Amino acid sequence: MSKTALIDLSTEKITVTETPVALLEQFLGGRGVGAKLLYDLVGPDVEPLAPENYLIFTAGPLAGTPWPTSARLHVTFKSPATGAYGYANSGGFFVAELRHAGYDALLITGRAKEPVILRIVDQDIRIEAAGDLWGKLTGEVHRALLGPNPKPAAGRVACIGPAGENQVTLAAIINDHNRAAARAGAGAVMGSKNLKAIHVKATKRPQTPPNFRRAARDTAKKLNADPHLDGLRQYGTLALMDPKNAGGDQPAKNHQLVQVPYIQKVNARAFDAYLLQHKGCYACPIKCSRKSETPTGEYAVKIGGPEYETTNALGPMCWVSNPEAIIYANHLCNEYGLDTISAGVTIAFAMELHQRGLLSDPDLSLEWGDANTVIGLLEKIAYRQGIGDTLARGTRRAAEIIGQGAERYAMQVKGLEMPRQEP
Repeated sequence: MSKTALIDLSTEKITVTETPVALLEQFLGGRGVGAKLLYDLVGPDVEPLAPENYLIFTAGPLAGTPWPTSARLHVTFKSPATGAYGYANSGGFFVAELRHAGYDALLITGRAKEPVILRIVDQDIRIEAAGDLWGKLTGEVHRALLGPNPKPAAGRVACIGPAGENQVTLAAIINDHNRAAARAGAGAVMGSKNLKAIHVKATKRPQTPPNFRRAARDTAKKLNADPHLDGLRQYGTLALMDPKNAGGDQPAKNHQLVQVPYIQKVNARAFDAYLLQHKGCYACPIKCSRKSETPTGEYAVKIGGPEYETTNALGPMCWVSNPEAIIYANHLCNEYGLDTISAGVTIAFAMELHQRGLLSDPDLSLEWGDANTVIGLLEKIAYRQGIGDTLARGTRRAAEIIGQGAERYAMQVKGLEMPRQEP
């Protein structure tokens, strides 16, 4: 039976118990279990960045099994963006490794006196000093913990970058190099606990009943034969770029427009010029993720992605039409540990404020379509430099600080920047 680990970073006490069957039956999936645990553990008087808040990692009942599309990591917490229930979700392989190590949930509370990591090898959980990792980008953390060319036996990592360390409201948790539990400030909560990373390693794989394996194989075959998934298999979520633009659901210029005239420059076919290979999460046959590379030039980089919402947020929302700049901005968000959605929406907010004569910056133009502004503001936000310190609080709080009616241009709901659709 799988376990729940309660880790108090203030006292360094670790308690591992069997996960109650009633909890798993009554509250379905990682999202349901995480919401119930947060409700029970965190009261309305707890501040999101206080030690008393919980950061809860949960796995669904099928995570780590051969069942297709089940490899979703759910992270639940009280959100610094909204002050209420918050969660973030990520794909990849980290959640499967967590389940293979024997856990349904990690409940993390308190605040370490100095930067630490959690090292989990099966039933052994240790809190270890991580001062040498503090300040490093997420890619550097992955390489430090797993090695430069890691094999699956090295385990999996979820970590924060400088944005999480600086408790930026837009901060994400990055796992498997380029997968992000991004929304609602998950990375800021992790940073508030002085927790740089979680490194989990399972030395064995659980046995799967033959009947279940057969059913999983049959389901995978059905998915592979389903023509409705052809676009997702070929282009990933970038398949949405063309139809959403045609239908007036491609938010642009901070939602001043609903279409872009240059869609052919930023649609799926445009990004295919940079495609190295299709990638999939654990046990998923669809393989909707992409590995892309800009081989030369000022934006030379190799990344996992981009996805649709990242492309819209860092592209049309900021009126950027250069796919190489969008890929590079995606890379920076991953390295700094920033939510690409909130980061792009916040930069678009800053650009519209400049358009309205309400905001300027001594180093950046803040003009629509200026890729240098996007790249420069990502760094300023992650490190809270200059106007980045204001923007790091998210659009709602930034608008309150800037004043002059800036709230009219903050595309947010209850403090969280809107996802990439027209409302």
